[in-house]
Amino acid sequence: MQSMTDKKREYEAACAAAVKARNFTEAAKAAAGAADCAEILASRTTGIVSSAYSKELASWRQLAKKLEDRKNGTHAAAGTDKDGISPDGCEWLVAEKPNVTFDDIAGMEDAKRIISEMVLYPMQSPEKARALGLNPGGGVLLFGPPGTGKTMLGKAIAGALDAPFYYASGADLRSKWYGESEQRLSQLLTSAKAQKVAVVFLDEIESLLPKRSETSHSADNRVVTQFLADLGGFRDSNNLLLVLGATNKPWAIDEAVFRTGRFDEKVYIGPPDLPAREKILELNLKGAQVAEGLDFHSIAEGMDGASGSDVAAVVSAAKRSALGRAIRENADPVLTAKDFAEARERIPLSITPEILAPYKKFMEERF
Repeated sequence: MQSMTDKKREYEAACAAAVKARNFTEAAKAAAGAADCAEILASRTTGIVSSAYSKELASWRQLAKKLEDRKNGTHAAAGTDKDGISPDGCEWLVAEKPNVTFDDIAGMEDAKRIISEMVLYPMQSPEKARALGLNPGGGVLLFGPPGTGKTMLGKAIAGALDAPFYYASGADLRSKWYGESEQRLSQLLTSAKAQKVAVVFLDEIESLLPKRSETSHSADNRVVTQFLADLGGFRDSNNLLLVLGATNKPWAIDEAVFRTGRFDEKVYIGPPDLPAREKILELNLKGAQVAEGLDFHSIAEGMDGASGSDVAAVVSAAKRSALGRAIRENADPVLTAKDFAEARERIPLSITPEILAPYKKFMEERF
């Protein structure tokens, strides 16, 4: 009897073939079939496996809807092929350029310096860069605990360059076409290369470029090989391409990715220090009314071990407290130290010494 996994793969292959043939009626049916199989597999499994199938379910349902719209003559957003599925990688292009700048990023001074030296300075002073034989662009791997601002940094770089920003997660690239992940990755990078200046942000890169071994799935090996070939081929391009990889699990990435010519710079993005936490507080409180004498320094000191997203969450919780009090008392909403104290009790800090330990071990062993 045919397994549900094999049946899902047949639907996936049928959908890919139908899209290539521009038979959107059959493609929509096949995508819906793959979604149904993923739903059944998610219900039959548990933990990480079930979660992975659930993500596939959502992706296939979304794709089926796009294909159905295309079949019915409903056009997708501009910048994609009419079916919303671009064969040339444009589906990963963020429609609106990020409006984040380095001034919006608290801390990360090492990362900012490295990015500036690799891309911004060569663009600002091309004659000096050429005199040194430097070509702008390249690859940078950002790694560290969740919530420390890796994605925001990528957006800030695209904003600083005023460049097209391509975003894709490893799960996204792998989940839609079984056996064609390497082709989709190549399409993404080739599309970005066609731009005069472009930033590609690959999130959750450990799921895209996992460590290879004798027991690895052949698809994993092909994806890693394709990535290394594509990234190496961009060295001869006259265009500026910056490829940023972000991961919370650098130890799970294939060793070949760390070699020279791929991600030449590896940057640890750790929890924000005290000055950075103060800056995050200020940025998130911009425009809000605060009580006179509110001590940002003391509030930031009380959040040692917080990620950037933790600090932002505490600010949001404090604002909700202030709003509730203002409504109850029919007064102006003003943030007080008490609001922050209450918020801090409700919002647990996500970065602990136990979470940081694997990163320290990785850096000691790898670098």
